[in-house]
Amino acid sequence: MRRLALVIAAIAVPAMPRVCSAQWTAASEDRGFLDRPPVYVNNEPDFPLTGLGVLMPDPGVIAPDVDLSGVRADHFYRSGFNVQPGLDIEINWIRVGALRGFKDGWAAGVSIPFYRNKVKGTIGGRPATSIAEGFGNIALGVKKLLRQDRGGGRLIIAGAVELPSGKSNSIFGQSNFVTNGYYAGFPQRVPLGWQPSTGTFNGLLALSYGRSHGRFSYEYLLAGKVYGAGDEDVKVGDIFITAVTGTYGISRSLAGSLGLTLRSQADDTYPNAPPPGVNQPALAGTTTHGTILYLDAGVRYQIMGKVTVGFGVRTPIVEPGNGMVPNTQFSVIFYPSI
Repeated sequence: MRRLALVIAAIAVPAMPRVCSAQWTAASEDRGFLDRPPVYVNNEPDFPLTGLGVLMPDPGVIAPDVDLSGVRADHFYRSGFNVQPGLDIEINWIRVGALRGFKDGWAAGVSIPFYRNKVKGTIGGRPATSIAEGFGNIALGVKKLLRQDRGGGRLIIAGAVELPSGKSNSIFGQSNFVTNGYYAGFPQRVPLGWQPSTGTFNGLLALSYGRSHGRFSYEYLLAGKVYGAGDEDVKVGDIFITAVTGTYGISRSLAGSLGLTLRSQADDTYPNAPPPGVNQPALAGTTTHGTILYLDAGVRYQIMGKVTVGFGVRTPIVEPGNGMVPNTQFSVIFYPSI
């Protein structure tokens, strides 16, 4: 965690004094959240959605963002049934990012995540525990304002490349047929989807539209992520996300948000796994995915007009039929008030 503190100090602190105004907030100084409050689409554990949305700083302005959150799951489904009753997984992260505005409606940014993932209990009835800690894939992205209508609506396209940085070779603390069941040449290696990094080049693309009406703002986003293949041609399933989120200014310093996020992911593939492969009953639900719908709610509060702190709650309202089923999640974000 000392390394993580250095990352936050190096990126967030120097950037914050440079932030003076931003097109994506556009709120007047005396009205705060009562005039066009900003909208944030929540980050996913493996997808920096916030920076890919309608956020668009003015030229020369740097807007930092810090996201602290986690996901816990103790249900892993196959065809709607929990097939791993003894398995418990926690994925915790801090994501530090910064977005800089340029002329002609361009912006560029970076997103650096740090993870501490815990695997506890059993897989297929056999002990399987691990702590996978380290940096994840660093994302470098650009975005462009495609259109701004007379009513203030903004259409943004964004893309990013994730670098094969970070840690992708964490291992289980035990050696048995389930912990050795994912890789042929890497005994006890934790599945790639539970590692801090995939160790691969990955591509991200997003299209978003946002608009404000007085104290109410909303954003609609479509996004996709395509993973590259890693060791032994292992590949995490590609992701499609669509989200709609609104923010309402309750008072000058307080705002509430509500949204829906639909996430769909293909299954992970392990073409060189030892027989009988990752589709065997003992590993069921650990490499498969489905479609899940979240309800997102949160509040944001300005502290002395300088910093905005946000707290969010995410609850699955439609669970996937296959793969990991997350429990209710809680998150914290903060950013300088504009």
